[in-house]
Amino acid sequence: MIRSRVFFAVGILFLIIIFFTYTFVDFRERDDKAYDFYQSESYLKVFKLYGESEIPTSELELTILSQALSQLEKQLNGKDTGKDLLKYFQKRKDTKLIEWETTRGTYYHIEDPYFSHLKKHGTGYKRALITKINAISKPIPKSEVTHFLLLLILEDPRGMEESFSEALSHLLSLPFEPIGEIETGFLLQTLHFLSQVSGTNLYHQTAIIRGKNVNLRSGPGRENAEVGKVSEPEPTICLEEDGTEETIAGNIGHWKRCYFPNTQKTAWIFSGFLKETLAEETLISEFEKRFKAVDNEIRIDFEGWDGKKIPQTFFGKYIPRESIRVYGETGFPIYGSSGKESPSERICKKLSGNKNYFEFSFMPTDSDTPIPFLEIHLQYNNIEHLAYSISLDHDSIWVNKNRYVLDGAKRRENLSLHIENRIGDKWNASLWRRNTGLIQSIRSYPQSESILEAGKYSWEICLPLVTKPNRDHVLLFELRTGIH
Repeated sequence: MIRSRVFFAVGILFLIIIFFTYTFVDFRERDDKAYDFYQSESYLKVFKLYGESEIPTSELELTILSQALSQLEKQLNGKDTGKDLLKYFQKRKDTKLIEWETTRGTYYHIEDPYFSHLKKHGTGYKRALITKINAISKPIPKSEVTHFLLLLILEDPRGMEESFSEALSHLLSLPFEPIGEIETGFLLQTLHFLSQVSGTNLYHQTAIIRGKNVNLRSGPGRENAEVGKVSEPEPTICLEEDGTEETIAGNIGHWKRCYFPNTQKTAWIFSGFLKETLAEETLISEFEKRFKAVDNEIRIDFEGWDGKKIPQTFFGKYIPRESIRVYGETGFPIYGSSGKESPSERICKKLSGNKNYFEFSFMPTDSDTPIPFLEIHLQYNNIEHLAYSISLDHDSIWVNKNRYVLDGAKRRENLSLHIENRIGDKWNASLWRRNTGLIQSIRSYPQSESILEAGKYSWEICLPLVTKPNRDHVLLFELRTGIH
């Protein structure tokens, strides 16, 4: 009897231990924990997952650590500087804390040991750089602003135009040291390219001055100090606008902070003295030539997308959905339709230049009914024309009406559609997994043969969205496209 009670008590204790272990112990991978801490703005908790001198090898972890460090630097220089946070970095052995004396008091700069380990020109590198720039909350030494500016204009903004333009505008609003002629050319190319990308704060912001000896001011309003004068046809690119409407010299408008390339200065000007101009095609052409090597591959992922608004660089009617995190990566869920309902909306991304492959990385679905998750369009005559529709069910992938049976494993898949040649009014393609061809001779839906022959079209990728999501979905992680 006593022995049975002992065994019973031990069993209960064992169950309690198991319960508390699974309730309170986090068994997730470290990069998943770091990502969640970062998303919840618990930046200090990110660091406590890693040793002081540890430099991870994962690009994702390096990016999160670098971004978290930038956000903590922003907190250090906020209105309410945390003394405990300052003490933490003063005591941290492998972190160098530098004090810059500025016009607005001491600026605390934390040297970043992770940023230099990121792959130059990679997505993580660019994301960390943009976060670092946007975290600057007050003027820093001019030489430091110039350093960030030179790093930024060497990067290709395509794929993250919205955040890139915000970072560039933020830098140009700070005093910086003059840059050279070549670098000025790079800056103008980037500014004019971004000014013709909808969704950026620089969209349609190229202008010339109307009038003579127009006052430039240190702030939005005539009560602010005059810092110079400009006359027509001085060019400018505007970075931000004050919301207050005014009437000056019979003109109704707003005050705008604008960058003046001829003087490399930024100042406020009343919009009534500005005339909007088109972006310079020559500068955009030079921009595209400069990044021609990068044109061969465009990569789209969903890191940084929170589900509340449309992913960067896409357009269309967006239906909000929660992002899903798997294996340290953020996936975009594309849901199946309920009953006879078909996808009612879609979001798309326009692609520049020729393309002959489309690679997509996804997590298979449990759905018995094929879920359309990727469309490839040709855009001409201002109309989108469907070329290929790609769908998934629980055991197969479908490209138009062509089916390939997958092996049934619920793991991340990487497949690619290769556009091989044209036969009359249809493209001919094949589906591949790495070096293995899965389906051959996949004909596209009919297109205009004369348009195809003339080459007067562009490619576009679209993600179909249903109005009412259900439990069945395909999780899309990444898209790549370019020329082999």
